[in-house]
Amino acid sequence: MALKDKQLASHTLRTGAIGNQRRPALLSVICFIACLTLAACQGEEESADASETARADGKDTAGRPAGRPGRRGDGVPGEEAPPVPVNVAQVRRGTIEAYYEGSTNLTAAEEAVVVARTQGVVEALYAEEGDVVKAGQSLAQLETERLNLELAGSRAQLDRLKTAYERAQRMFEAKMISPNDHDDAKFAFEAEETNLRLREYELKEATIRATIDGVITRRHIKVGHTLNQNAPAFEMKRLDVIEAELNVPEREIQNIRRDQYARVHIDALPDEQFDGTIARVAPEVDAGSGTFRVTVTLANDDTRLRPGMFARVDVRIDQHTDALLVPLEAVVTRRNDNSLFVVEGGVVERRDVAMGYVSDGNVEILNGVAAGEWVVRTGHGGLRNGARVSVVDDNVPLGSG
Repeated sequence: MALKDKQLASHTLRTGAIGNQRRPALLSVICFIACLTLAACQGEEESADASETARADGKDTAGRPAGRPGRRGDGVPGEEAPPVPVNVAQVRRGTIEAYYEGSTNLTAAEEAVVVARTQGVVEALYAEEGDVVKAGQSLAQLETERLNLELAGSRAQLDRLKTAYERAQRMFEAKMISPNDHDDAKFAFEAEETNLRLREYELKEATIRATIDGVITRRHIKVGHTLNQNAPAFEMKRLDVIEAELNVPEREIQNIRRDQYARVHIDALPDEQFDGTIARVAPEVDAGSGTFRVTVTLANDDTRLRPGMFARVDVRIDQHTDALLVPLEAVVTRRNDNSLFVVEGGVVERRDVAMGYVSDGNVEILNGVAAGEWVVRTGHGGLRNGARVSVVDDNVPLGSG
């Protein structure tokens, strides 16, 4: 019993000692919390005093004059965004055309390879590359000595056979020779007549002549060359008329007709436009390519257009007059929807529209706007329906901005 009392007394002493050690730490925590609470109360009082002072000075809590709306981005709820600067264009009525667009290389309307009609050595040249010549004009001369000798021999032989035929004719009439002998003399004479004409033709063709009106584009021969019959001597092209041949997809066959207008732009002459017309439309579609051939002709009196130039050809296939037109850049396309931002009283209204033909930077509007209205041309990147805008064009009436 006495032992238990001693143990209990010892435990009580240890517990009291531990409690005495924890009490200072608990007091420190309580004091720290009290300090924080006091500091917070003082901060609220200072903030309230600052607000009252600012209002007394005519400013809001952000330092701006009282009653002035904040700018977008100040982060203050309910503030109005500033107007968006835009360029505008007026919806107008006009004519718009639809074109089929293609490209090709220009070709000459007529071209020819001039060949030697007879054999011989080139004695002289009368034309050079770039020369403009007429059909029948002399271009080169082959040697003629051999041909002249052959022609002289043929004439002598013809005279002999003519005399023999005339004698045979008299003898046949006198029944002194048979009909076969008479016929042999006649056929020999006629054959030599033909041979003489052939010699005369060869002598004539020893002079190489132009076969068409045009320009010498290439010379194949030189003085001293020996030409065989049908060997090429010159190449010629007619340049006063130039052609552009297009291979058009068969889906356009109902839209392409003879005499339709075409405009042509040449890469080598970027600042100019040339006018042409459709001269020929092929009557069949190529089964392999699914296209049909269309030939456009262009007048080229000043010979500025040259065969081989790369050309972009636009064939006019339709035309709408009195159409509603706006610049193509004014149309906003989102997914499959097209729309315009119409400006009225400094506010934009987004309207869905249907588009027609597009040509030369303009687009036909089939519905959604009326002539005379103003639409946003540039600056519509971040616009929303009902947004305020500021028109920066100087020549726009004030009612549109």
